[in-house]
Amino acid sequence: MEDRKGKILIGLSIAAFLGPFTQTIYTPSLAEVGHYYEVNQFFVNLTISLYTFVLAINQFLVGPLSDTRGRKAILLPGILIFMVGSLICFLSPNYYLFLFGRALQAFGITTGSVVAAAVIGDIYAPKERGKAMSVYQTMVFLGPVLGPVVGSLIAAYAEWHSAFAILAFGALFAYIYNRIVLKETLTKDIASKKITFQTFKGILMNRAAFSVILLGFVQFYGYYIFLVFIPGLLDELYSVPMVYKGLFFMPLTAGIVFGTILGGRIQAFLNHTFILLYTAYGTGIVVLGFWAFLFLKILSIPALVLFLLCYGVLLGISLPSQSTSLVNLFVQQKGTAMGVYNFVRFTGAAIGPLLGSLLFNLGGDNILYITLSIFLLIGAFVVHRTSQATLKGLE
Repeated sequence: MEDRKGKILIGLSIAAFLGPFTQTIYTPSLAEVGHYYEVNQFFVNLTISLYTFVLAINQFLVGPLSDTRGRKAILLPGILIFMVGSLICFLSPNYYLFLFGRALQAFGITTGSVVAAAVIGDIYAPKERGKAMSVYQTMVFLGPVLGPVVGSLIAAYAEWHSAFAILAFGALFAYIYNRIVLKETLTKDIASKKITFQTFKGILMNRAAFSVILLGFVQFYGYYIFLVFIPGLLDELYSVPMVYKGLFFMPLTAGIVFGTILGGRIQAFLNHTFILLYTAYGTGIVVLGFWAFLFLKILSIPALVLFLLCYGVLLGISLPSQSTSLVNLFVQQKGTAMGVYNFVRFTGAAIGPLLGSLLFNLGGDNILYITLSIFLLIGAFVVHRTSQATLKGLE
């Protein structure tokens, strides 16, 4: 039985991995995309923004469908739609057809992240879910990191469209594997008969769920603040050459991967409330320290690396508890709850660069990072205030 669960987890993790991996696999070739389709930078960036927007909005459709129609019944058609979108992107002779293919990719692969968490909640006992969730979350975070790496290799040895042929083959493998290994896990006793506006309202009005969702929002906002603004900070403080800038994301990424693995394991020894509360305050304090070093002009490169590593580890530890908490809270609406959670944290990721730019223009790095620390500490305070409700609902 455990061996079968492991095989199912592998297939789900592959599907969940494809979404964020697809988001960044062709980013090293963005200039070539513009030249090929004869469009400016705005339209090139739109191919990424549209993908992210569809990925976020479709959570509201996929989550309820997985709770009413079935996990496998939603996952497999989604992977096929993603495969068709990948083939359109691979073969498209004009920009607008390529953009349509990107929208189809996002629409289809949304099923991966939602269904994976819901199935984990279906087949794993509460005490086992944390470790399984850590595997799933690790794959989700490896996606955007490995995307540019693989994309660079493709760009070096083949035409940039080839990336989408590889994605289509990956989708075909994921479809066949999950069709064979995954059995329908949505039983009649846990299936929701109907998902309405009141269902979404009930999820957001639940104090424990709201605190977890808010925490996911502010932490993803912070993650993308670092992703977008660290390169400029490296120019400003250290004049780091372009070839070395990518190395400074390694502590953040390695920290998240290590923290996610650790977070899944420590759920066997610590309750979710403890993990959520202390990692929430921890991320806020880390960013506050980062800002203080920056303000005092004592932020050395080793200190920068250490702060990024600490933020990544704490975020990684928190993530499995966030996902596990929500599937524990909503037995009959696991997919819907994860859909709402994913939508909100993707929104945080999207808002990060936009709001961050406004704050940076108002007061530079100082206002950018002090406000980030305040947002994180507010999220921690909300978790703290609802800790009793959280403790009753999550354990």
